[in-house]
Amino acid sequence: MLGNRRLKSLLALFVLAASLVGCASSTGYSPFLRAEPAADSVLNRAPRNLRLFYEALPDVPNSSLTLTGPEGNYDLRGFHTMGSDDLMIEITNPSIPDGDYVVAWSVVVGEDSTVYDGSYRFSVVTNR
Repeated sequence: MLGNRRLKSLLALFVLAASLVGCASSTGYSPFLRAEPAADSVLNRAPRNLRLFYEALPDVPNSSLTLTGPEGNYDLRGFHTMGSDDLMIEITNPSIPDGDYVVAWSVVVGEDSTVYDGSYRFSVVTNR
């Protein structure tokens, strides 16, 4: 009986320790530093490009960017890096309408094989 109780206690301790390790590894870390257009910015003209900066050089083939706005998803082309720890892409139709936009990104940076993702918003208001 005492051995069974000890085994249950050790099992409970193991489960608790495993759950704490899981919590510690999901710290909410993101390599994202800043963007052009900036997060939460209000622009008086539509941007032609999106440029996102990270803590290390992104792996372009394993990364992606999307732009969503008042008319849904917008076509993007020319996904590349300028060699300064960034991702850059051209908005195919630079005459996007006024409204709120979301840039969603997924990136692998540096030597780390972890896929990080996130998003940020900006607005375009040309009639001021």
